[in-house]
Amino acid sequence: MNIISIVYRKELKDILRDKKTVIAAILIPFLIYPIIFGFMGKGIKDSTEFLDKEGGIEMALMDEGDSSLSKFLKSHPSIDIKESDDIMEDVKSGKLLLGIEISKDFDGNINADSSGDINIIYDNSSQKSNMVMGFVDGLINEYSTTVVAQRLKARDIDTNILTPINMIVTSPDKDDSGFGKLILSMMLPMMLIIFAASGPIASAVDLGAGEKERGTLEPLLTTQSSRTSLLWGKFLAITTMGIATSLAFIGGLGLSMKTSPEAFGMIDDTSLSLALEPRALIIIGLITIFLTMVFGALALSISIYARSFKEAQTYLTPLSFIGMLGFTSYFIEPKTMSKAFLHIPIINAVVIIKELTLGIFNIAHIAILFLWMLIYIVIAISFARYMFTRESVIFRT
Repeated sequence: MNIISIVYRKELKDILRDKKTVIAAILIPFLIYPIIFGFMGKGIKDSTEFLDKEGGIEMALMDEGDSSLSKFLKSHPSIDIKESDDIMEDVKSGKLLLGIEISKDFDGNINADSSGDINIIYDNSSQKSNMVMGFVDGLINEYSTTVVAQRLKARDIDTNILTPINMIVTSPDKDDSGFGKLILSMMLPMMLIIFAASGPIASAVDLGAGEKERGTLEPLLTTQSSRTSLLWGKFLAITTMGIATSLAFIGGLGLSMKTSPEAFGMIDDTSLSLALEPRALIIIGLITIFLTMVFGALALSISIYARSFKEAQTYLTPLSFIGMLGFTSYFIEPKTMSKAFLHIPIINAVVIIKELTLGIFNIAHIAILFLWMLIYIVIAISFARYMFTRESVIFRT
């Protein structure tokens, strides 16, 4: 254990001494999501807030009859009516977001209990124009509801006849936490799996194939340290850096949710203001550590086998693709899933993390996962030990 500790500290110190590695493994993962989601959030905010801005919707309105619908639309503070000689061309060029042509006899038809015709011109290839189309459609439906209510009132008919069903919607979770749990249950498992798979790769390449290229592996093997001790020291250093990278990514994701909630489909960050129970955090932390250990051992094995740094990167690329299985968190519903998912590598970790974020603590499911995780770790470390003890692999150049 003393030799393992010495090797571990030595390898970790070598990794941290390289500023480029620290920047690539910790600083960039922490900053990348706030930057990406920051731009996304700003773009989404800019493309949606104009709907609530006074005069933010620039549109044309052609109405020779000066209808009541025209007056209704003009009264809305967000709508700014502009003159246009060619509505179709102005909408196509982006000068206007939408145009409406109201028939001259619109009010006459409405008063005669008939239907009034309107023609709406919008650009279906423009995001803003599509949003304005939905906004105006809601206003027209509101106007139509008012007309129908007036017609029923004129006939002494209760307007409630149009709403035979009164829906009362309730949920086990509070309104301000249910959506947050949903978002967290989709994103957290995905991110943890991807980071657990990709986090150890950089350190594994450096401590395996990198040492081969630098010529520092052979002198290390001539010391009194056994190869098993060297393997464990390197393996623990790789696992530590992998966990640090995962924490940096998760920290960056949490910062993104706070600073750019619009990028996650929220007006503000209040719907994500929920805290996981301590036992859930502990279990999720253990799952992340175990997954990082599995991927770290596999990455070290492949790196030791590779002849060069470049070859190791090529071999390890598919390993990072395995982490993409984390995207299944968007499609798996843990409350109705098949029990077979608990026995599929990676997928079972996604399932349990989703359950924990949703407040589900199924002891049997957690026990099955940890049993499989221990099996994965034993297999991965055994494979790494096998590769590390073979002369044909160690000195493969």
